[in-house]
Amino acid sequence: MQKGLSLDSSQSPQNLRRDRINRLFARAVVIPTVIALALIGVLLLDTLYDTVSVQVVEVTETSGKSFALSQALTADQVIRLELLAQGKSPEEVAALMSDPDEMRVFRLRNRVELMWATQEGPLRWVVSSIDDERIANYSLFEGLRRWNELKEGLQENQQLRLNPWLDYSFLTRDPSRNPISAGLRVALFGTLWVLGLTLAMSIPIGVGTAIYLEEYAPKNRLTRFIEVNLRNLAGVPSIVFGLLGLAVFVRGMEFGPTIISAALTMALLIMPTITIAAREALRSVPDSIRFAAYALGATKWQTVTMVVLPSSIPGIATGVILAATRAIGEAAPLLIVGAAAYVAFVPRGIFSEYTVLPVQIYLWISANLSEFANTAAAGIIVLLVTLAGLYALAFWIRRRYRVEW
Repeated sequence: MQKGLSLDSSQSPQNLRRDRINRLFARAVVIPTVIALALIGVLLLDTLYDTVSVQVVEVTETSGKSFALSQALTADQVIRLELLAQGKSPEEVAALMSDPDEMRVFRLRNRVELMWATQEGPLRWVVSSIDDERIANYSLFEGLRRWNELKEGLQENQQLRLNPWLDYSFLTRDPSRNPISAGLRVALFGTLWVLGLTLAMSIPIGVGTAIYLEEYAPKNRLTRFIEVNLRNLAGVPSIVFGLLGLAVFVRGMEFGPTIISAALTMALLIMPTITIAAREALRSVPDSIRFAAYALGATKWQTVTMVVLPSSIPGIATGVILAATRAIGEAAPLLIVGAAAYVAFVPRGIFSEYTVLPVQIYLWISANLSEFANTAAAGIIVLLVTLAGLYALAFWIRRRYRVEW
């Protein structure tokens, strides 16, 4: 036997060199990935850190009292205690709370919050007014470090609060130019309106295009041209779609800066992504499944709609959800097509003015008051949680309904 043939092929110089290159590339991929994940973790922790602050507040319109968690469990119960603490009689309190207009005005001017701590103890209810003056606003660590010092320095009508900006009331309040009463309710509804219309328009067109290209279109130069342009459109910067939406929908069709203009623009933005994902899902269905349907006498349309399309739904749903996450996080195209930075009311139709989560966060970040940085941090966490939930849903759908052919 020749000496060269007696060598193990796995130990040959070519294989050893290939293994070294593979290990080198593996390290080259792992290191930047770990660094990126570490930076994302630091950014997330920093944002969470900014959602809590320690404040010294001079009370001007409210009673200046806090209420223990054992005294009240709902906002209405806290409001009742606050009105009684202001010196109103039980009859006056009952009359005020039974008047919807009076309660609406009260909630517009005041905010019921469960503070993590006050000078009177932990977990206390506080009613904050938009007219209350913020004497100081400290970061979490600095405020906790100086807690006793700040507590001893409190003057009459002043409160010390460990304030979590991200709470239930933050999600249910309308926007305001005062950070203490600012909330995300209008932006949340605007996001739902825009996203719902966007998906309603982009899913049928995107999936229909994928079915045509994959199942019906002849393989010629025209279809290859369409495929190339679909992939190119998926990588076009979103601001370009914003300029297109401004020229066509806002000005050309005269829809103005409304929800329908935003939805049409975002539909154009995510439609290539949905089409590409749907085509990959359809392509993953083996031809043997199609041939089996044909052998049983099914027509082309029956095979596509009753066999191929149901089998590819997990992949299509995953692509749709990933496209929706991109639509939710986009601010640039919506700013161009006229998303208002401040909208006081929930949209009532497709031709209403609107704002969305990224635009609302942008408004808070660009505001002059330092406390808006806390509300912006709370809004960012809400946006990140929403995106993480959608990604988790896409992962679960793919794992739950995956078919091994």
